[in-house]
Amino acid sequence: MSSPYVNDLVWLMEGHFIENDLDLSIYWQADWREKLQALAQQPKPLEEAVNACKSHFLGSYFEVLFSYAIRHFSSLTILLEHQQIVEQGKTLGEVDMLVETPDGALLQFEIAIKFYLQRPDLYPEHWIGPNKNDSLHRKVTRARAHQLTIMDTKSAKEQWKSLTKGRPITACLLIYGRLFLSLNEAPQRLQQIAKTGFGGWIYASQASQLVADFALVRKVNKPHWLSLSGFYQDYTPFTSDSVKTWSEAFDKDARPLYLCLAQRAENIDVSYKYSVFVVPDSW
Repeated sequence: MSSPYVNDLVWLMEGHFIENDLDLSIYWQADWREKLQALAQQPKPLEEAVNACKSHFLGSYFEVLFSYAIRHFSSLTILLEHQQIVEQGKTLGEVDMLVETPDGALLQFEIAIKFYLQRPDLYPEHWIGPNKNDSLHRKVTRARAHQLTIMDTKSAKEQWKSLTKGRPITACLLIYGRLFLSLNEAPQRLQQIAKTGFGGWIYASQASQLVADFALVRKVNKPHWLSLSGFYQDYTPFTSDSVKTWSEAFDKDARPLYLCLAQRAENIDVSYKYSVFVVPDSW
């Protein structure tokens, strides 16, 4: 796959979940991989869908990809998408997506794309976002208590009664993303944990210890945090000077850096990537 958008779409359809109430793959069309290969050759329809999105946020980009996957590669029919539930002029919440299965069943999807770093000392908020304003515990609790119950409200039932026709709705939480384990005590763990699908995170003052195991590095920019899409020419030598530069930059911008690391400078296989967040020591 050459298009980064197609690569991210493939990643989504492969099902990289943190939390999921449904095996969505049972609804993918039998030839979805062949269709994706064709899309990779002519990616303009997907590119146009992405470019039509006015928001530059990662979540909005992911929503476009998810909608595209359901519309073009699944057996599901979208009935509602990003529709607000209103009661007496007040917005109660929003339905990410309501779909109908081939046998007429209704499914409500609450979707999200999340990247969480492990901080055992913060339990039960021990999986937190890079900016520390979000946690897996908070996200799941909120979704199950509010978003996934909204179609059961009187207002929702009345607002969409002609569409649902009294049929029961199965609410499904689908959180895609990646989890990152601490490398601070043992930086060499990255190669082991990567085999299980995890990434790693490390404080800037410890990051130079990774240099012994990796030769190349690439900064991962949004929105392509999903498949970590990138090519050989995007990588630069990974050195102690690189780490020093990043550490000094944290004085002006404290946002964690998302990196791809590779072991070899020659014949590099960029399809296998080691993902790591480098965070300020004050994080």
